[in-house]
Amino acid sequence: MTHTRTSHMRRLVSSVAGAGALALVLAGCNDFLKAKNLTHNPNYPTVGTTGALFISAQADIYYQNEGQLARTVCIWMQQCGGQAAPFSSLNLYIYGPDDYLNNWSAIYDGGGLIDLKAIEQQSLAVGDSLFTGQAIVLEAIQMSMGADIWGNVPYSQASQFPAIKTPVSDPQAQVYDSLETALSQAIVYMNATGATNVGAQASDNLYGGAAAPWIALANTLKARIFIHQAEKLGVTAYDSVLTYAAQGITDPTGAGDFISVHTATANTANLWSDFQSIYAGDISAGGTIVNIMNGQTDPRLPAYFTDVGGLYIGSDTASGATLSTLSATRSAQTFGQPIVTYAENQLMIAEAYCQLHNKPAATTAFNAEQTEQGVTPTGPVNLGTIMTEKYIALFQNIEVWNDWKRTGYPVLAPLGGAQQIPRRLTYPLTERDANPNTPPDGVQNPNDPTTTPGVPIASGC
Repeated sequence: MTHTRTSHMRRLVSSVAGAGALALVLAGCNDFLKAKNLTHNPNYPTVGTTGALFISAQADIYYQNEGQLARTVCIWMQQCGGQAAPFSSLNLYIYGPDDYLNNWSAIYDGGGLIDLKAIEQQSLAVGDSLFTGQAIVLEAIQMSMGADIWGNVPYSQASQFPAIKTPVSDPQAQVYDSLETALSQAIVYMNATGATNVGAQASDNLYGGAAAPWIALANTLKARIFIHQAEKLGVTAYDSVLTYAAQGITDPTGAGDFISVHTATANTANLWSDFQSIYAGDISAGGTIVNIMNGQTDPRLPAYFTDVGGLYIGSDTASGATLSTLSATRSAQTFGQPIVTYAENQLMIAEAYCQLHNKPAATTAFNAEQTEQGVTPTGPVNLGTIMTEKYIALFQNIEVWNDWKRTGYPVLAPLGGAQQIPRRLTYPLTERDANPNTPPDGVQNPNDPTTTPGVPIASGC
């Protein structure tokens, strides 16, 4: 890891103070979570109330969706372009063996799985099933992301640290199945009533602890996990997507969207904002997304990017040109980063109907999403138009990587002469050294068994 990257990460980490998300990169023990070092991080409480742990868990998820992982996906999916080291290396799919150790660690600690399990256990003990359910939803966000990106990951044993210091990895499909079961139980929990079911209340900085939006979020997450397995499960997956998305985030006003919450201070601002202020110009607008949006005169361009003399110019432009960068809207300290949204929910419905050969229903869902996005509906659709719209609507969202891996849309040519765009991350070297049960790297995304890199799957509508 170069000094440039080290100082870059250190400065960005300061903006997530309180989350404790990066406690695990402090070198030391050979344990899975290096637990002894956690007590040396002043931002990480060794004992916390369920409310404090829940706040930390939310911040941890914001970090995952706004930090190095999000920037990497943005570059690899050609929504962004790296213009200076070390980000220019990502254009060539080059990264260090521990560059994503922070993201791996954040799945489990500093607001990750272990803290969420503590909330669940303590809440159930006092009869607060609502709070338990809300914590399970955050657990599903973290663990499904881990399985999406790394394939086989520790889950069933991971929360038993320190009793189990070197947990085995569960197969990706088993993690997905376990999360579907957990989310179903969470929905039951959150539908419960009674005096003890008070939930996260003020510790929930988005929904204020209300049950209804968390139940909708849980259903959309169930739909997301099923659609990730569509190539493997086929019709069963698409039917399940339609079942759960119908009960998911269906408010077109955006009131039910799960987004990050930030304030206009250095320690609580959106990480993209902090990045822009520290490394202005190091990441530009991506060539592929700008070309697509220019081609359809997309009204979202000024919300995403800066203009250059009235034009939007992506990173595929000849060297020396002035490029568009992240817009003032997206660079604002208080910008709420979309993580799970109405747009995603509608486009999953559109994809499922399309692949079930119901073009009229797919078009209806697609047009509803375009209306919500402020885009004039374009009429009948196919899988390519649906996924291209999702690629645009989910700008800066790591979910676009999963969509591309599953469907091959949008069609992306690898940059810099590379043979293919990465479809997963390798396990961090520090994790491999700490846990002998870490699987070998290789193809561990069985949810994408038939997708040929660079070749889209067939459209059903």
